[in-house]
Amino acid sequence: MTTITNRWRWAFLAFGILLAGGAVLWGLCCRQPTLEPVRMLSRAPRLTPDYRGVVIPPNISPLNFAINEPGASYCVNLRGRAGAPLKLFSRRPQVHIPLQPWRRLLAENKGRELYFDIYAKTVGGAWNHYSTVTNNIANEPIDGFLLYRKIHPSHNTWSVMGLYQRDLATFDEDAVLENRHFGGDCCHCHSLCNNDANHAAILIRSKEYQNSLLMISEGIASTVQGTAGFCAWHPGGRLVACAFSKPRLLLHTAKNDMRDIVDLEAWIGYFRLDANTVRKIPGLSPADRLLAFPVWSADGRYLYYCSAPNPWPNPAAATADSYASIKYDLMRIAYDVAQDQWGKPETVLAVRDIGFSVATPRVSPDGRWLSFCAVEYGCWPTYHPESDLYVLDLNTPAVGGHYQYRKLELNSSECESWHNWSANGRWLVFSSKRESPLFNRPYLAYVDAAGKCGKPFLLPQKDPAYYDSLLKTYTMPALATSPVVVARRKLVEAILTPRKRPLVMPDAKAEPKPASPYP
Repeated sequence: MTTITNRWRWAFLAFGILLAGGAVLWGLCCRQPTLEPVRMLSRAPRLTPDYRGVVIPPNISPLNFAINEPGASYCVNLRGRAGAPLKLFSRRPQVHIPLQPWRRLLAENKGRELYFDIYAKTVGGAWNHYSTVTNNIANEPIDGFLLYRKIHPSHNTWSVMGLYQRDLATFDEDAVLENRHFGGDCCHCHSLCNNDANHAAILIRSKEYQNSLLMISEGIASTVQGTAGFCAWHPGGRLVACAFSKPRLLLHTAKNDMRDIVDLEAWIGYFRLDANTVRKIPGLSPADRLLAFPVWSADGRYLYYCSAPNPWPNPAAATADSYASIKYDLMRIAYDVAQDQWGKPETVLAVRDIGFSVATPRVSPDGRWLSFCAVEYGCWPTYHPESDLYVLDLNTPAVGGHYQYRKLELNSSECESWHNWSANGRWLVFSSKRESPLFNRPYLAYVDAAGKCGKPFLLPQKDPAYYDSLLKTYTMPALATSPVVVARRKLVEAILTPRKRPLVMPDAKAEPKPASPYP
């Protein structure tokens, strides 16, 4: 019995050493003289995803990739200026980087270059050595988690969806909330207070369980009954501004994507968490304007939003053809939180000056930048292939009566849409269709102190081919400093309960036409 036990003990020990030392064994293979002879090539290797020339956070998961070059075997040498290099060998072109050595390499070279030396063995036995791929490791970390919704891209298959969170330092993904637990209804438009996933709101649209606002605060989930739109948390954490409207899906055949969404009968209101009575913001419920996407300044002194003329006194007259001429200005209104007093609406960027329509503004937490989508018309960029991301410097006074803005370096020829900032204002996450006109994928990009973006990179996955077979699209990615800790069961219970506090609405009558802030 003792002999058998010892044999099993030694077998398990050997197996454990083999697993733990897999990367080391690969490294030994690469250190053998089998890399000779080497033929130097003057071009960089083709990689999928394209992790070449990017700036990455020091706390990101391994950048696993596939080498799109012919070869019987492959060798990858990851190195920096400090520490031991990480060498990997494989007969397959897929590169899976071990987590712990990767973390060590990033930590030892934070703020410096990270080099990828890639070799492919030819049929004749020689090794092609491609030009070294140089990436950079930023000093500033990214928020540790990413929240996003995954949904089928077609408007008639939306009934399967969920809100998920990803640990950005690993490949771990958890389902925060899936609609299969509450009748296949809609969960969307999540918003976080100061990048805190445990101070958040999720919109629930349900015929069976009532439209409501799912609130997560201090480890407790509760619901407020009522139909709300996109929410914006005041940085103080006790006040929420919401766009209230009747969204309508418009269908047309003019573009590759046949959809548009317009928010009809729109107005913007606000309420405190300890009092569920919604108040209208003076000047933000005019009958002749369309309003959308409220967002607070970092100090809470201004509420930014989008506004366009409303050509439909009768909402039933709204059509895709007439919507194609509507463009939104970027507006703001001052707010004194201590006195609960509002100023007057003022124009930040006017359509007559910029020529395009402004959508989904977002203010960086450091208060320096306001990013937004620029589209041909309307205010729903994810359906517009021409949508690009721009940035406006809020620290620079308006020049000649106009704020200065510019197009960001991260754009592609396809749609860039849903975007959000990291808590330190150094990273942007956004959805992009650059790999496919149907599917949004999450991209990350570094933003330096001058507002210049590094080359964006696709959210890494354990399997480099993960996105190739994923028939769902990512929407509304949001960086978070911590994960949602409220159990999924508690979130579902809050949705299913019939005892919801009512969101008390003001008189729905629209205000008269405002004086002059709209061009």
